[in-house]
Amino acid sequence: MSPVPHVGVVLLTLTLPLVAPAQSLPDNPLPACPDTPNCERVAQGYDVPPDTLYRAAERALESLGPVTLRRPDTHPDASSPRRLEAVYRVALVFKDDVDVAVQSREGGGSALYVRSASRVGHSDLGVNRRRVDRFLTAVDTALREEAASQ
Repeated sequence: MSPVPHVGVVLLTLTLPLVAPAQSLPDNPLPACPDTPNCERVAQGYDVPPDTLYRAAERALESLGPVTLRRPDTHPDASSPRRLEAVYRVALVFKDDVDVAVQSREGGGSALYVRSASRVGHSDLGVNRRRVDRFLTAVDTALREEAASQ
């Protein structure tokens, strides 16, 4: 039997994100988006511990080049979400806010919440949706890199 199928399985495993089904996610701690198309808010479950996911989210935000990145001290106990807040500049004039929360899930794993919103304007022409997509891809990359280094 040829070793090629084994290589394919290994490559597929290395490229799959450590994402869990969306069921059993705690309530989203981030504010809801307004009724304007300039905000994106998503939640995703992962089969990794909250500290691992928090570090991956932090690296992912940094990789997208924020103007500022804050790590507010909002986790007085283990059940509270850990938060990150970033500001990104769009077209050298506008600023968008990105809020991230990481929380443990019942039964193991963790939940990632992200909200990207423009400060002004009605439409953002899909900027926040694309930013969230790039962020989630960067989180998956950071998680794979961490798993490979262990």
